[in-house]
Amino acid sequence: MNHPRVLTRKESMRILAEYGRDDSWTIHCFAVAEAAVRVGDVIANNRPIDCSFLWSAALLHDIGRYITHDPLLHGVEGYKLLSMLKYEKEAYVCAAHILFGLNAADAYQLGLPARDFVPRSIEEKLVPLVDYLIEYDQPTTLDSRFSSLRERNNGNSFFLTGLDRAQESARQFMKEIEEEIGESVENIVACQ
Repeated sequence: MNHPRVLTRKESMRILAEYGRDDSWTIHCFAVAEAAVRVGDVIANNRPIDCSFLWSAALLHDIGRYITHDPLLHGVEGYKLLSMLKYEKEAYVCAAHILFGLNAADAYQLGLPARDFVPRSIEEKLVPLVDYLIEYDQPTTLDSRFSSLRERNNGNSFFLTGLDRAQESARQFMKEIEEEIGESVENIVACQ
């Protein structure tokens, strides 16, 4: 049986350092990883969660930005890189964090394998949610971040069409988590 490679915190940071080369976008990656684990720690009071995987996946969710800052293709490039390095679980998150998930047709259109890349596990869902709650390295609200994404990507109709669906998916998932933990996810993310 072929077991996926386990990505350690040290190896995650090495990959980010090698491909990110201290570019400013890597600051966002650290902010998302730290905030995701804060939320994960609260969720862990109610159910099991793999905070080690969550941290690594969140840290590397934007690793494809070493090639492009395109709002869609950076996830594709991250998927390709981490797949090549044999970190399949984290590679999946790179692709699945795009617009809170892609169906097979959209994935194929973007250059991914023709299959669904939709976040399934709690960890896979937390990465895009927390990503949407961090503007550069600062906590923000879901509504504010989506407004900013719309403004910055005006004219990219494929992205903007998917953004409406992504916002609804993020809002629904955040509501489910908040009902479970009895706290505001936005407030947890904002507590640095």
